Amino acid sequence: MRVVVTSLFALLSLAACGGGDDATQPSTTSGATAISTACAADTRKDVYVAGLTKPAGALSVKLMDASPSPPSTGVNTLTLEVMDAAGAPVDGATITVTPWMPDHAHGSSVKPAVAAAGSGTYTVSNVYLVMAGLWQVKVSVQRAPGDVQEAMFQFCLDG
Repeated sequence: MRVVVTSLFALLSLAACGGGDDATQPSTTSGATAISTACAADTRKDVYVAGLTKPAGALSVKLMDASPSPPSTGVNTLTLEVMDAAGAPVDGATITVTPWMPDHAHGSSVKPAVAAAGSGTYTVSNVYLVMAGLWQVKVSVQRAPGDVQEAMFQFCLDG
């Protein structure tokens, strides 16, 4: 009986500790209860808007659209537009997209698929963001062997 009670106490203690740093946590301010999230306070994140543009060396990568919008946990599809320094579309590049969680030191178990759509536009499907938290989405653009330019989008997903 003592083992059962001790085990039950330990289990209840763990449950009371709650989730990790990505969960919604209640906080009090001036006696009132406010809800804050890890994402609301994370200053590293990009705020998603269609057309968000990031530099990639001499290129630029524009996030034209995301489905769902904004990106969320689960499977996402991104539409990217790659432009050169003169603003001309970059076709025929090899695009690699790598999701990474810097705070947890892991990526996604699923490799995104990239398909060229023409006029510098690339559709990236199967962008699997497995959990809530800050995700870096690195976009590598290779136009010639050894010529790789990278852009980084950072999204914080509430969960």
